[in-house]
Amino acid sequence: MAEMYNLDLIGQKIKDIRKRKKISQEKLAEMVDMNHRSIVRLENSYSKPSIETLEKIAHALNVNISDFFETETIKNRAQIIDDIKNCIDSMSDDELKTFYKAIYYFIH
Repeated sequence: MAEMYNLDLIGQKIKDIRKRKKISQEKLAEMVDMNHRSIVRLENSYSKPSIETLEKIAHALNVNISDFFETETIKNRAQIIDDIKNCIDSMSDDELKTFYKAIYYFIH
């Protein structure tokens, strides 16, 4: 099943935003109640973050979670829908509930 997101992109986006805001990896880890090594692993694309983790990091960095997924490539509607369907199909029940909450709050 295709991944909806690119781990390298997300890790680099987290790192770029964190550095731009002059927040150390240690401080970010403290802000999101994670181990420093976990932040290192995310930024270096060694681990796949959960939606909940991305939400915590986005909140700590005062950005939208969508900022971690922005790319220069614009997909057409059908590609976007296929990516979303693939992502939803691969989610656990808890991830799906969190995804639903994020979308619900985004559109309301």
